[in-house]
Amino acid sequence: MKRRTKVASGGALVAGLALGGGATAYGAYYQDRALPGSSISGVDVSGMTRAQVAAALQERADQVAVAVTTPTGTQDISLADLGAGIDIDATLARTFAPNQDWSSYAKALIEQRAVSAVPAADEPALAKLVASLSAASEEPARDASVRLASDKKSFTVGPAKAGQTLDTTALSAAAANAARTLTSSQVTLAPVAKPATVTTEQAEQVAAQANDIVKAAAKISAGTKTFAATTEQKASWVDIPQATGELGTPTIDESAVTAWVTEAASSLKVAPRAGMRYLDQSGKLLRVVSPAADGAEVSNASAVAKALAASLSSGRSKTAAFQTKAVAATWNERRIARGAERLAYPAVDGEKWVDVNLASHTMTAYVGGQVVLGPIKMVNGAPATPTDIGTFHIYWKNPMMTMRGQNADGTDYETPNVPWSSFFNGGEALHGAYWRETWGYAASHGCVNLPIPTAKWIYDWAPIGTPVVTHN
Repeated sequence: MKRRTKVASGGALVAGLALGGGATAYGAYYQDRALPGSSISGVDVSGMTRAQVAAALQERADQVAVAVTTPTGTQDISLADLGAGIDIDATLARTFAPNQDWSSYAKALIEQRAVSAVPAADEPALAKLVASLSAASEEPARDASVRLASDKKSFTVGPAKAGQTLDTTALSAAAANAARTLTSSQVTLAPVAKPATVTTEQAEQVAAQANDIVKAAAKISAGTKTFAATTEQKASWVDIPQATGELGTPTIDESAVTAWVTEAASSLKVAPRAGMRYLDQSGKLLRVVSPAADGAEVSNASAVAKALAASLSSGRSKTAAFQTKAVAATWNERRIARGAERLAYPAVDGEKWVDVNLASHTMTAYVGGQVVLGPIKMVNGAPATPTDIGTFHIYWKNPMMTMRGQNADGTDYETPNVPWSSFFNGGEALHGAYWRETWGYAASHGCVNLPIPTAKWIYDWAPIGTPVVTHN
């Protein structure tokens, strides 16, 4: 009210000056002031300087609010919080534009000039307010989804559910109007339905595509054998990209298909069996001890997996065929030492071994095919406690020991101070026998009884691992 009184007195003064011929003084006074009769959105600014007009506009703007009603209640919101305000510079330019035309000075004495404030928008502030108001009233929508059924054999749909949000379209218009008119007002924001981004119909289409994949046959033929993926397996291979607001097209996890194909291919793999053969020193074959056998393996597992994955992704059945390739067998070979071709043991050059002939009751030490000791008469196992027949190896040696065991009738025996024992088969050993005076027959508990010097020689000559061959 004080400002209106001041402006009114100023207008009377100018009128007086004009009537009294003070036109020059009138023009000079209003050169930098709002002309008489000027108002901005209902605010009388006559005679005010630019600074005064700016202050008056800001004061009025600070008093303006919009009563916003939402389902949660009503609140008065200032222009600043509404993201609205006044473009002071533009409004001043609009208000003081007539000051550039001298004819406007005369018109101002008899005409009123009203202008509207120029609104200024603060979009981030308005967006922040909208988000806050919406959050208080919003109920999120639920997108439809596709998931594997409990039986793991098909895909079902989780239906969409509409949510609720606030219709804030009227808010920005109300804010702009309040800033333009510098008048408080009110606006009601009503809730509106917020549809789900992924609809139930869209999810049903995707589920149908996924179930078409599961229904398609995936088979591999391998000669007379066929591998068929189960419904559960195919369902586990389906991948449906799902994200907020998005439901992708079903695809096949090729790595999972590859794992299944690889397992099937592995079951067909036949490992090659190495053979064993004896050669003479010139490389001529003497004897095949055990034949070699080629193996087989699948050679196109990767291509089969890709073909199956591609067909299933399109919902088409596919029967792929495994191809196999031979895996060559290898040979283990022994080059038999010269002279050992017809001996009981196929020794190689330089190999130490002991021949025990149970028929002739003799023991002979060899290096390769050459005799280095013997044949020497010995005593082997009696008929009731025979020496085992076979190829063995010395595994333990003892220079002096007490031997204990059972006789053929079940009674126990104990022999102390047995010298130079070289054990080759359980409790059977080459050892010295001080209790014997004659040799060349079967009478022991299974050991090979030797003259003590011979037993000592074998003990020193034959290391652990030396072959001992017993035969008739």
